[in-house]
Amino acid sequence: MKLLFGLTFAMLLTMAGIVPAQTTDYYMPLNFRQAYEKETRSYDGQPGKNYWQNRSDYEIRADFIPSRRLIRGEEYITYHNNSPDSLKEMVVRLYQDLYRKGTIRDYYLDARDLHNGIELIDMRIDDAQIILDDNEPMVRRETTNLIVKLENPIPPDESVDIYMAWHLSLPRFSPVRSGAYSDSAFFVAYWYPQIAVYDDIDGWDKNIYSGLQEFYTDFGDFDVELTVPGDYLIWATGEFQNPEDVLDPVIAERLAEASERDSVYRIVDASDSLSRGRITLGKMNTWKFTAGYVSDFAFAASNYYIWDATSIRVGTSPSRRVLVQAVYPGTSPDFDRVAKISRDIIHEYSNYLPGVPYPYPTLTAFNRGGTGSGMEYPMMINDGSYDKRTRTLGLTAHEIAHTYFPFYVGINERKYAWMDEGWAVMFTDELQSHLEPATDPYGATIDTYVKSAGKDTELPMMVPSTQLKGSTYRIASYTRPAVAYKLLRDYLGNDLFKQGLREYIRRWNGKHPTPFDFYFTFDQIAGEKLDWFWKPWFFENGYPDLAVKELYKKDDANILVIERRGDFPTPVYARVFYRDNGEEVVTAPMSVWKNGNREIEIGLKFNIPVKRIELGNPGIPDIDSGNNVYEPGSNDDPQLSRE
Repeated sequence: MKLLFGLTFAMLLTMAGIVPAQTTDYYMPLNFRQAYEKETRSYDGQPGKNYWQNRSDYEIRADFIPSRRLIRGEEYITYHNNSPDSLKEMVVRLYQDLYRKGTIRDYYLDARDLHNGIELIDMRIDDAQIILDDNEPMVRRETTNLIVKLENPIPPDESVDIYMAWHLSLPRFSPVRSGAYSDSAFFVAYWYPQIAVYDDIDGWDKNIYSGLQEFYTDFGDFDVELTVPGDYLIWATGEFQNPEDVLDPVIAERLAEASERDSVYRIVDASDSLSRGRITLGKMNTWKFTAGYVSDFAFAASNYYIWDATSIRVGTSPSRRVLVQAVYPGTSPDFDRVAKISRDIIHEYSNYLPGVPYPYPTLTAFNRGGTGSGMEYPMMINDGSYDKRTRTLGLTAHEIAHTYFPFYVGINERKYAWMDEGWAVMFTDELQSHLEPATDPYGATIDTYVKSAGKDTELPMMVPSTQLKGSTYRIASYTRPAVAYKLLRDYLGNDLFKQGLREYIRRWNGKHPTPFDFYFTFDQIAGEKLDWFWKPWFFENGYPDLAVKELYKKDDANILVIERRGDFPTPVYARVFYRDNGEEVVTAPMSVWKNGNREIEIGLKFNIPVKRIELGNPGIPDIDSGNNVYEPGSNDDPQLSRE
């Protein structure tokens, strides 16, 4: 069919009453684009008018037998299908099948920890028995996923009740984020069968857990009861519901007082004796915890750990306080300071960057012993130790930063780890810059990134994290995004950057944003399309590299030519030293490269010979410092002339 002369196809659609869908200049994979076309998401960065999200609510009852590292659990799950789809199958996460013999995994595991996987005792969906036999065609176990075909699909806007019972043996010799750290100190995570996410991008998330990439979970309520021997203490996600039932009144009073005070209280000291009944009340105790609308539940247990607690007022309500706890062995070199450090971190994050009040009622820091590394869970962190306070502060701050991403804002960490790890690095760098001004954490992060940038082991951040391994995963998830966020902040200015970040958090807390929801939100708040920044830094291969190309005279002016040899835009910062012993600093924002130009010219002082030019500073990534210095010869007028 021929179109009428002078009328575009879009104009004809409009005349026919059909308005073309808004689009984006970014490359958007089809599964993402379909979500925006269905208006579950919108091109302004908001949840779309048709946005939906499924939910799982858990009631869990478990017996923990420390002497055998054994958990015997049962759970009642209410699964809410809020999607427009009839679900013909259900995907259940069995994370600890990482230790199942023959499972694909990213880490070496000690053979003594390997087993036959989580032992599923029983499973029912709306009282219909699920046959868990390996030969059952309706049920299959794929690495860390249990996939159940449903004889009766779950209709849209309907709920089902699920019952599961299981046994789990915790690892002792190679704990990955969870396990036994001594004969009687345990951190227990990814320990219960968990319903996978079904979303508007991929449907069921069937990506396996192989140990490196982390997690993507729905939100829901947790009601958990944990029964342990009487000489054990429990700390967990959520709020402790029955201290009067399990704790000696003196201990319970200490905890209650700490929850209302700024000072750090020693709830249980190394000199206290659990075995003599001075702390807990029964030979067996059931500890009860509840957590509202969170994405996961973890707990810790020990019969010899020291327990410190304090609290901090957060937000504008004078009655809202967060209980902050640190639990650790007496041999720890640093954890006697961690309750106070954690309290200070919560204050910084709540009031500065990101500037969003800590959203949960508790935070517990567990010391697993050993040095370095840590892991995050809702309201819980599992950290090693450092001898230096700076390192302890950095590790604690990094793990607490995850409160915001991926817990408060439920990003898909499995596919796009930079959406949380990059923020955790940046928030930590900012906090350390504020609390320890003599350090240069941003410079250290940039230096780490520059050492890897542009090599064949570096891939763009928009490559799903499920496809990345080793150092490639680390660069794309931690350092490159943290550097990009810093550059964005430097360009927008602190106030506008924080406005964009807070708006992104406000829009997507308790929800599942995509990378595009992040880009579109910042575009809207910035009042400009930032595609010239997003595309190279997030979508493309490349590296940052600016160079001093030349210095020439035009009329009586010195003209400095800066060349962009790399692919990524960065700001320009140059110190110019003159022969009369004067100096000046010249700068330009990274937007000078937004049109794809490879050179810019900067006018310097008139008629004063230049002695030396130094391009860049520790806050700007640049892979080749060798082309950043210009030193003319010894002639009186060394500059070139274009006249």
